[in-house]
Amino acid sequence: MSWFRYAKGQFGLSWKVFWRNRRSTFIGFLLPVLLNLVIAAPLRNQEIGGVNAAGYVAVGLLGLALVTSFVNLLGSVVARREELVLKRLRGTECPPSAVFAGQLGVGAVVVLIQALVLGGVAVGWFGAPLPADPGLLLLTLLGGYLLFSVLAVALSGLTPSAETAPLVATPVLVLCMFGAGVFTPVSALPGWLHGPSSALPLSPVVRGLRTAWFGREFGAESWVGGPLPELDLLHGWASAAPSLLLVAAWLAAAAALSRRFLRWEPRRG
Repeated sequence: MSWFRYAKGQFGLSWKVFWRNRRSTFIGFLLPVLLNLVIAAPLRNQEIGGVNAAGYVAVGLLGLALVTSFVNLLGSVVARREELVLKRLRGTECPPSAVFAGQLGVGAVVVLIQALVLGGVAVGWFGAPLPADPGLLLLTLLGGYLLFSVLAVALSGLTPSAETAPLVATPVLVLCMFGAGVFTPVSALPGWLHGPSSALPLSPVVRGLRTAWFGREFGAESWVGGPLPELDLLHGWASAAPSLLLVAAWLAAAAALSRRFLRWEPRRG
C-alpha cells in the first residue's frame, strides 16, 4: 500500500506541474489536437486504402501523441534531476519505481484524453467508423506509450541539462512526425526512405493502431491505390503481430538503455 501512496503523491505533483506549464500543455496535449484540425479536417472527403483519409490521419496523430508525451517526460526527468529532486527522493523511503510511476501515469491519462478527443472528432466529424478491434487498439497504444516513456527515461541520462533537452527530443519528434507515416502513407516518401522509415519506433505503432481501428492490413496503402482488404478479428491480430513484436523489441532496447544511462544526480564538470 505504501508503494501506491508514494506513486499517487508523485502523480498528483506531476499532474499539477503538467497543466501549469504552458509549454508542456501545448506540446503534450494541444499539438496533436491542433494538427488534427489543420491537416486532417481538409481530407474528410478523400480516401486512403479504402478508408476515410481524415480518420486515417487522425489515428496517425494518436500515435504522434505518444511522441509528444515523450518530449514532455524527457524534459521533466532532466529538470527534476538537475534540481536535485530525484537525488532527494532516492534518499527517502519512496521506491524508485514509484518516482517514475507517478510521472508515467500522468502521461498515460493525458494520452487517453487525447485518444478520446481525436477519436471523437474522427468519428463524429470526419465520418470514420468506430474502432474495429478496441482490445488491439488499447494494447498497441499501451505498448507504444511504454516504449516512448522508457525511451525518454533512457535518453534523460544522455541529456546534460534541461536547456539541452529540446535538442535531444526535437529530432525524435520531427523524424517520427514526418517519417513514420503519420500524415501520409510511407509509400509517398522517396523510395530510399522506405527502409529507414519502417525502422522508426513510431512506425509499427501507427500501423498497429490503424489496423486495430479500421480492420485492414496497412503498410502498402497509397493515395492512388485501391482499397485494402478487410480483416476479421483473428486476421487483424495476425496482421498486427509483426508490429507488436517490433514495438516489444524497441521497448526491450529502451529498457536496457535506461538501466545503463539513467542518472539520479546532475552531471558535474
